[in-house]
Formats: sequence, C-alpha cells, structure tokens
Amino acid sequence: MVNRKEKSLYRLLPYGIVLVVILLLVIMPQENADFQSLVSSGISYQRGTVIQVLSQSLEESPLGSGMLGSQDLAVRLQDGSEVQMTNYLTDTHNILAEEGSKVIICVDAPDGVEPYYTVYNYDRTSALVLIFAVFILLMMLVGGKQGANAVLALAVSLLLIVRFTVPAIYRGGSPIAVGAITVFAATAVTLLLLHGATVRALLAAGVTLAGEGTACMLFAVSSALLHIGGFQTDQAEGLLVVAQNTGLHLKTLLFAATMIASLGAVMDVAVSLLSALWELKQQGTQDGGQLFRSGMNIGKDMIGTMSNTLIFAFAGNALATMLSLTAYGVQSAQLLNSDYIALEIAQGLCGTGGVILTVPIASAAAAALFSRWKAPDRKPVHIEEKTCTHEKGVTL
Repeated sequence: MVNRKEKSLYRLLPYGIVLVVILLLVIMPQENADFQSLVSSGISYQRGTVIQVLSQSLEESPLGSGMLGSQDLAVRLQDGSEVQMTNYLTDTHNILAEEGSKVIICVDAPDGVEPYYTVYNYDRTSALVLIFAVFILLMMLVGGKQGANAVLALAVSLLLIVRFTVPAIYRGGSPIAVGAITVFAATAVTLLLLHGATVRALLAAGVTLAGEGTACMLFAVSSALLHIGGFQTDQAEGLLVVAQNTGLHLKTLLFAATMIASLGAVMDVAVSLLSALWELKQQGTQDGGQLFRSGMNIGKDMIGTMSNTLIFAFAGNALATMLSLTAYGVQSAQLLNSDYIALEIAQGLCGTGGVILTVPIASAAAAALFSRWKAPDRKPVHIEEKTCTHEKGVTL
C-alpha cells in the first residue's frame, strides 16, 4: 500500500539531502572572472552614522518627493573615522539626514587623490532584518512545521541562485543548462521539505519539470517569432562588455529568466492539483477517466488565478516604464513593436502557458498512476440504533 511505502521512508532523509545541498553550495569555489570590473576602482561603501548636521538649506519639493537642497554633515564611519561631506537632495536622490541617522557612504578614493565622500543611501540593514523576521514569524505561526519547512526551502533556493546560478551564467555557462539545473534543484529541495521523500512528491516534481519544459518551448517559439533575445534587454549594453570577457551567453539568457520566474506558479498548480486528486482517490474515486475530468475541472479555477498572478507581476514591473512611454507620446505602433513590450509579453504569456499546460499534465499523470494505487481500506462505521422516548411518547 502507498501509505505503508511512504511511512517506510526515513523522515529525516529530506533534511539530510537538503543539508548536503547547502554544504555543497557553501563550499563551492567562487572564481573571479579575469577581467577589469565595470565599477571604477577606488570606490567603496561604508556604513556611517550622522553625528551632526552642520548646516542645511532646504525647501519642500513641489512634486512631493520630500525636501530639496543641501546639507553639510559630520559622519562617523564604521572604521571609527569622522568625516565631513555635503549631502545634495533632489527629487530622485532624496536622503534627508538627521542627527543619529544611519546611512551608507560612498567613498571615492583614487590613488594619490584625497577621498571624496557622498551619501549613497539610507542604511536599511536593520529594517530588512526586521521585515524578514516578521515574514518568518508569520510563516511559522500560520504554517507551523510546514511553514518552517517553507522558509528553509526558500532560503536554500535563494542560496542556490546566489551561489550557483548567477556565478555559473556569469562565467560563461549555458543559461539553458544552468537554469534547468536550478529549476530541478529548487523543485527537489522544496518538495522534499514540504512533502517528504514520497512517491507523490516525486510525481509532483515530474509534473513541475514537465510544466517548466512547456514554458521553455513556448518561449523558444515566441522568441523566434518576435525576434527577441538577451540582446534586447535593458541591461544589454553593460552585459555585452561582460560577455566579451567572460563568455556570457547573452542570447539565451532569457530562457533561464523565464524558467526561474514561472517556477513558483507551475509548482503551486502541480502540487495543489495532485493533492486534490489524491484526496478524491482516498474518498473512493477509482476510475482514471473520472480523475482526469475532475482534475481538469479543478484546474480551470486554478488557471484563472495563477494566470492573473503572472500577468499582473509582469505588468507591475512594467508600470513605471509604461508611464514614461505614455509621457513621451509613444505611438501605438511604436509601443507594441518595441523590444521592451515584446519581451514582457513573451515572458508573461509563456510563463502563463506553462501554468495552463501543467493542468492537463497533472490530471493525466494522476489518472494514469493514482487509478493503479489502492486506496487504504476504510472500515465501515457501525452506529448502534437506539431509541429514546420523548416526554409525549414520540420515538426519535
């Protein structure tokens, strides 16, 4: 029986596998590319505390961004030194300093030249730590053990992207291959932690990877039809310099981006749908055709919400750019045929297509496999018939 097979697996096996993955990512060597960095030499960033506002000339911005003008500040850097600098406030760079403010200082110190100090930004470290702590606390309070496992899975996935995905692509690895490995590893870690080393978790992983594959195939067709690739991104000019020195494959970079961006939604649909169909199986639904039809019916509701999730995510990211294009009076023919819109539409719709096609894939997989697995026997519940007499002699 399936339940006995699941119980026979070691409960600590998922945590052991995840621990091995974490150790491999931590000890993985990070080789620096052998070329001059795009950042100017001599520039560094230090944390600092404003110890005194020496003088300031400020006025309210008519656009509502805050105060405009300049401030003369005395700042103590993290190395203990005290320096003075002028902080210029504009609508786009509006860092209003007060005594005790925590800020990040840009130190421009070329060889043989007196260092020049500017206020780069607020020091948001403490606030970010607080936000993450609240997020983790909510996950654990609401989700309990599963919430804690979800936090661990998220942490491992982020570590995977930072320690493996970005460095591997940066050093000239194939974005498609690196993206596929990232998706496979993130899927395995997440499902192991959330659902254990079970046959159903393995099936969910297979369905997720199949859905990701369909999203990639859709993007391959769309990119060919729309004539788009990594060279059409906003960061293409800077990445071209990197590509000339590191072998970065800019052309296929968007394939990896599409796979990673759609993974969460595809996995959500796969796991949720398979769990629902397994519950139907537990309740006595034995026929494969009936399971498939039930999966398609359930999936119809998922498709609408998940599709909106992806589309609105891409639309939200593009909102500021759309406003800028509208302000410049960009014509519809120019807008619809721009590289930016083509990229956003292709990534959004192909990710959504992967979610949509995951529904029939999961339904077919459940119909083919669940119908062969014997559900646990459910003993009939015997209710003893008892009669009681009401005060007026009526039997209930």
